[in-house]
Amino acid sequence: MKQVLITRPESSAQQLAEQLQARGLTPLVVPLYTFRALQPSGEVQRAWSRTSVRKLAVFTSPRAVHFGLAHIPPGQLGEFESAAIGDATRERLEALGHEVQVRATSGYTSEDLLQVPALASNPGLAVVFCAPGGRQTLASGLDQLGWKVVKALVYERVALEPAFAQIAAIEAADDLISTWTSISALELAREQLPGPVWDKVLCAPALVISQRIQHHLEQLGASRIILADGPGNADLLRSIMRLLGRGDSA
Repeated sequence: MKQVLITRPESSAQQLAEQLQARGLTPLVVPLYTFRALQPSGEVQRAWSRTSVRKLAVFTSPRAVHFGLAHIPPGQLGEFESAAIGDATRERLEALGHEVQVRATSGYTSEDLLQVPALASNPGLAVVFCAPGGRQTLASGLDQLGWKVVKALVYERVALEPAFAQIAAIEAADDLISTWTSISALELAREQLPGPVWDKVLCAPALVISQRIQHHLEQLGASRIILADGPGNADLLRSIMRLLGRGDSA
């Protein structure tokens, strides 16, 4: 029976696991990190008071919405345009009653958002809600377009150490596929899995959600890498089933 290694955070990993089980597959749920809130720097607080400048609040993920909205003073929400990376981020903002003025018509990466024509005219202040070390491509791209970029670091990843039973399940798998939704997860797996287990993961087919992750995985030595339809569970499920020749079962 095909085993599917899921390394994304617990809640979304369990949702995908249930969908895989319903289709006769064996999910191996190994969340490699969780998240906790951070207090952004004083520079972010000072940014809200700037006047006579176009202001853009950039939400890079549904998680950035969850942790970031509370750090925009309620009286100033109307002074900002909202930008969202990916449909899931846009949908989370809209569900909370916030209009999204800037978004890519397709795609879910920083590069996709940077192609939006509205960003190339009348640049001002862009506050990017993200985690430490993240979205440098976005920040650099906005800077090149003339924006003053302030990173609002409102959450951080917290590494989780795989349990013995989780490692043993990977080691015992006889027909493995791995799924990767972040480079952080890849690096944590490389650091925390025993060498032979990590080598086994690298030798198995890998499903990734971006070319950036694909290139990183190639540098680590993997060769059988497939680009998924998108970052959501529905995208991953559809891609997994197609990889198994069961495209009509998703």
